[in-house]
Amino acid sequence: MNCFHSIVIDKKIEKPLYQQLAEGLCHMIEQGILPANSKLPPIRRMASKLHINTVTVVTAYKYLEQKKVVYSLVGSGTYVSPLPIEQIEKPLVLEQTKKFEKQSSIENAINFVDTSMPQHLFPVEEFKEAFDTVLSREKGRAFEYLDSMGYMPLRQILCQYLQEYGIYASAENIQIISGAQQGIDIISKALVNYGDTIFTEKPTFYGACGAFLSRGGNVITVSMEQDGINMSELENLLKVYHPKFLYIMAYFQTPTGISYSIEKKRKLLELAEKYHFYIIEDDNLYDFYYGAERIVPLKALDYKNKVIYIKSFSKILMPGLRMGFMLLPKKLLESVQSAKYTTDISTSGFLQKGVEYYLRKYGWQYHSSIMRKYGGEQYRMAVSAVKKHLEGKITFLLPEGGISLWLKLPPKVEAEKLCTMLVKEKVIVAPSSQYYMGQKEQESIRVCFCNVKQRDLEQGIKKIGSAIDKILENAP
Repeated sequence: MNCFHSIVIDKKIEKPLYQQLAEGLCHMIEQGILPANSKLPPIRRMASKLHINTVTVVTAYKYLEQKKVVYSLVGSGTYVSPLPIEQIEKPLVLEQTKKFEKQSSIENAINFVDTSMPQHLFPVEEFKEAFDTVLSREKGRAFEYLDSMGYMPLRQILCQYLQEYGIYASAENIQIISGAQQGIDIISKALVNYGDTIFTEKPTFYGACGAFLSRGGNVITVSMEQDGINMSELENLLKVYHPKFLYIMAYFQTPTGISYSIEKKRKLLELAEKYHFYIIEDDNLYDFYYGAERIVPLKALDYKNKVIYIKSFSKILMPGLRMGFMLLPKKLLESVQSAKYTTDISTSGFLQKGVEYYLRKYGWQYHSSIMRKYGGEQYRMAVSAVKKHLEGKITFLLPEGGISLWLKLPPKVEAEKLCTMLVKEKVIVAPSSQYYMGQKEQESIRVCFCNVKQRDLEQGIKKIGSAIDKILENAP
């Protein structure tokens, strides 16, 4: 307590006593007298030392906690924030985000922003058979409303699919949804209250942030490393903010392509239990793995039921299906069911029955193996072209899966300036600004290779290299 003698409380001035104490503590923190994670004195001891009442100390501590300068642990006390005061950022609000404006309408352009698969890969004939069978079998009943949770035979067959990834689920915990984005919207509608904090990866997918922000949530972003989210940064933030959710993609993350190590996945679940938050795991691209390593979703390790698992059929089957599912912890079922019902009552019964027939007859692997083979070929061609034409200009991660490459640009090259130049060359790529929801970070571009013709792929990468050279030549 000796170090607190520098705090002066003057009862004769108008400034509230709690504010005088808070400012004194802030000064000590800024000067390094009170280091990160150091414990503040107990309330009664601080009150006795400074000859003030305990209510003043409680108010000062609460005030500093609201400012994120300190954090409290129930039953333990109040501690100095691990985040330096100058680094404490305000949560994002809706106006701070920037929507991605696609320029994909440019005729005959090489389009590296299109995330859909080529139409010739869609299982059209198989689905024609499925829909014809459903219509012949059920006639008008094919178009009736189903249970809001979804068609039970479909939910049952999805449980079998999940077992291939080590996830053992009950059909009672599966909610059919009209695409992954609807799933995120429904979770936001059901569970995000005004002022709730949600953590996301940095950079991340705009659509998810938009859903959280639209419900009045506050978004805090956490930096990514080569094997997943930065765990020390995450835990420091968890001490200061108390998020309701963390939104992640454990494999082939959008936009970086990063996959989480098994160690980080286990640590995430430990932190979710310790700090009492749920994890939304968005399985958008897990089927697109090209390496030998087995996919282990975070949900497969979720022994405490802290993970909401969302899976879309759009990439692996057809984007126009607009269908997917969520696997929900039991505690959240009722709220999510109600939100789904008030959103659209239920996802199209006809489509659900068609998908169920397709999966029961052909199985999941029938088509996903075709898509993986195609995606793997495109991936290897893209990597080869990048190494050939961008060697020494950019750095990038080899994701061994997914549908895109995340190319980090040299220091003097701005992503948006590069993208503007490339549009004139009829090459369209996405700048990193579309994925960083707050402050500007490393300048990068995302190159989606999944729907680019092979003859165009290398030509497009070559043009990217030429544009980078031009910018560097004219750089001061």
